[in-house]
Amino acid sequence: MDPQVPDAERVVSVEPNQATESRVERQHNHWITILAMATFVLFSLGVVVFLYYQNQQLKNMLASFQPQTIPTPTVLASPSPNVETPIVSSPSANMKVASPLKITGKVPAGWMNEGVFPIKLVDANKKLIVQGQAKENVPGTWLSGNSVSFTATLTFDTNSASGFLVLENDNPSGDPANSKTYEVPVKFSENVACTLDAKLCPDGSYVSRTGPNCEFAPCP
Repeated sequence: MDPQVPDAERVVSVEPNQATESRVERQHNHWITILAMATFVLFSLGVVVFLYYQNQQLKNMLASFQPQTIPTPTVLASPSPNVETPIVSSPSANMKVASPLKITGKVPAGWMNEGVFPIKLVDANKKLIVQGQAKENVPGTWLSGNSVSFTATLTFDTNSASGFLVLENDNPSGDPANSKTYEVPVKFSENVACTLDAKLCPDGSYVSRTGPNCEFAPCP
């Protein structure tokens, strides 16, 4: 500090500098405020312009949009369940058979009438070899409405090498529309010459020996 300058003069010389600095600071803050407001206004205008542009784009997209017709799906009817068919336990398909031939299996409800249904053997040309009847194993089961076990025996003589076992439903009406058949392919064993003796059955009829073992055929 200069000892030659009076205290009053030093005070007077400091006050003008402080006033100048205060005025400059106010001006500086004023310009900062103006710049901030201008920046905010420009940003707001930018947002408005952007939203307007997006809105126009959306309108153009909606104007060009063509609604598509969705085709109605076609509902396909489910296939009908397979019709129940007979089950032949013996003989199996293409089995070599001989006389007398015992047939066992099951038939669906409705195949029998009075507990029986027709059964036959035919050759490869569908020419009849022998025909008989299959019977229910347990009397009365043909009325149960369920599958019925059956047994049949066919005695035959043929020179054919192959043929078919044919099951037919009993059709009292005779209407072909109600007729049903089921075939099992079979092969015939070679004929064996048997003795000509016969067996007397309880009903007074006779049966002869037949088959590869030359056994007596079952009595009727």
